[in-house]
Amino acid sequence: MSYRHPRARRLAVVLDLNRREEQDALRRWGDIEQRLNAERDKRTQLQGYAQDYRQQITTPSDHAVSAGHIHNSLEFISQIESALTQQDTQLAQLEAQSNKARQAYLEVHNKVDAMEKMIDRLEQEFQNDINRREQREADEWANRRR
Repeated sequence: MSYRHPRARRLAVVLDLNRREEQDALRRWGDIEQRLNAERDKRTQLQGYAQDYRQQITTPSDHAVSAGHIHNSLEFISQIESALTQQDTQLAQLEAQSNKARQAYLEVHNKVDAMEKMIDRLEQEFQNDINRREQREADEWANRRR
């Protein structure tokens, strides 16, 4: 956008830089949110595996189940639960990163909004000054014709 107020023109450069920073912050936040959602999906999948194995060893069946099969299933459930614990740690870290990225985005976004409002105000003041000057000139011209 082309600004007429000298200060607004100078601030436009800074505003462009801040807008780029805002887009970068939004992209970083979005990337973290995507990873967070992927990790949540992995956790849900792990929970499903654990539930399936628990159900296999607790549900009565028509054929005999060996003690070795039950032992292996319990061992695998234990490994899944260990993976779930690691997944919970990973999720907590990603949630903290997401909150931090969100806060960083909001700070830059608020700064961009404030700069846009300031530039709009400068432009409005500039336009008001032009209007007053034109009105004064028109009044002077009208007074001279009398």
